[in-house]
Amino acid sequence: MHGLLPDIGISLLAATVLGFVFQLFRQPVILGYLLAGALIGPEIGLKLVVDPASIEVISEIGLILLLFIIGLELDPAKMLSSGKQLVFTGIGQFVLCVLIGLGFFLLLGDHLRVRHIDALYLAIFCALSSTAIVVKLLYDKFELDTISGRITLGVLIFQDIWAILVLALQPHFMNPKLHLVALALGKSVLLLGIGFCLSKYLLKWIFDKIAHTPEMVVAMSIAWCVVMAGIASWMGLSMEMGALIAGVSISSFPYGTHIIAKVLPLRDFFLTLFFLSIGMKIPVPSAAILSSAAIMVGFVIASRFLTIYPILSLAGSGRRTSFIVSLNLSQISEFSLVIAMLGITYGHIEGRIVSLIIYAMAMTSVLSSYLIKGNHRIYLFFDRLMARLGFAAKAVREEDGKSHQHYPVVLLGYHRGARAFIQKLSETAPEMIKKVLVIDFNLEVLKELNALGVKGLFGDIGSMDTLEHAHIRQADLIISTIPDMLLKGTTNLNIVHTCRQLAPKAVIVATADSADQIDPLKRRGANDVLLPYSMIGDALAGFVKDTLDRKH
Repeated sequence: MHGLLPDIGISLLAATVLGFVFQLFRQPVILGYLLAGALIGPEIGLKLVVDPASIEVISEIGLILLLFIIGLELDPAKMLSSGKQLVFTGIGQFVLCVLIGLGFFLLLGDHLRVRHIDALYLAIFCALSSTAIVVKLLYDKFELDTISGRITLGVLIFQDIWAILVLALQPHFMNPKLHLVALALGKSVLLLGIGFCLSKYLLKWIFDKIAHTPEMVVAMSIAWCVVMAGIASWMGLSMEMGALIAGVSISSFPYGTHIIAKVLPLRDFFLTLFFLSIGMKIPVPSAAILSSAAIMVGFVIASRFLTIYPILSLAGSGRRTSFIVSLNLSQISEFSLVIAMLGITYGHIEGRIVSLIIYAMAMTSVLSSYLIKGNHRIYLFFDRLMARLGFAAKAVREEDGKSHQHYPVVLLGYHRGARAFIQKLSETAPEMIKKVLVIDFNLEVLKELNALGVKGLFGDIGSMDTLEHAHIRQADLIISTIPDMLLKGTTNLNIVHTCRQLAPKAVIVATADSADQIDPLKRRGANDVLLPYSMIGDALAGFVKDTLDRKH
């Protein structure tokens, strides 16, 4: 245990240096992390970290936090709105990929030197896509809340369920027992019921008691994630699934955005170690392994377009959605490594197959970084090519932008001025109420706003992550309503700077305590500055003057 901290320190230093270099040359940072792991690892690197097992334990925490955040952002209503498209794809993709893969790898059995059981394992490996890679890349591109993003995420969740079934059946691959499938499904449904019952009747009461302390909200949320992950593990399910259910079960609470903003740095830290741990597993390459891995990579990409694209097209999706979802899911899952290592334990496969899957996974990870980053540009090329071949796209209404509600006016904080503004607006222009979003830390304020029909969001107005997840970049007008003397941990100067970075085209109004703050705020990006105390002073001076003039 004493070597854990040095290993983490060396790993993070290598990841930082390589990540910086790759970002400097505008290459995917994930590739830098993989290379950093290979360079410091025990296989082909400098052997600076000789026991990557400790890093793997920490990297698993990254996956758990990732699934928790996915659950927080998962809107079941939106997922269900994808309807038959998601259900058909989630079921059909895995089944068809395994069947096609089984035939493909048996056909190439002599060339790849695989047995029947090896072909089954390789087919399963190639049927699962990487949640960690896909979600991180789509998250960074703000595409999780598009139609293609939601279907991509939905298919990944279906794949996780398939992976759980595979893990349940894996010990009996030589003699499968169907009742194990029913048992795994029953456990999953039971875990889901436990999560929602506890969150509705116990967790909601706890959150109401601690809402006035934002730090406790975050701590309680992480504790809830740990509890659900532990229950899932105790039931024989994956901890990642428990974390996903933990997030979904509190996604309807008003604290979601605040929790996401605070947990993201932790998730990124652990996910960095996850990609490093994959790099550390990369063995010394040989021509045979590299050529076989390249064949697997080609099959993974082809299989997605042979399964996902036609299923989505037949279910009513347009060409863009079908193509982008297929492209988004063209990689090998981290779950495949888990299944592969268990396959060795059960004596089903050899170490050569594990080396093959590691190289194929590394290759698809790198490719996905480029493919997902440029998915829309690649689609445009594909669409033009199909048009030239005489296959014009059918007129299907597709959504390219975000599906969340757009709020033209965002109020940061709900102080007395903001309260007076909302009251006046409800009296003079009630139709405008639905166009206003208020971000504040006070749960009582959110209840008051809800009664008035105003959308309120629990969060830290000084946090860039909070503002980013509130989608203020699409706002037309952003108003910071709290003066510096009442703000904690931030200032209007910092708020204006953050808002201007996120929403370069928005009109930003700040609140100042005194006139000498006006110029600095405008230099930072404020279009206008409110001086509430000066305005009160002007009104009082005018009132006193008029009163005295009338009496004399």
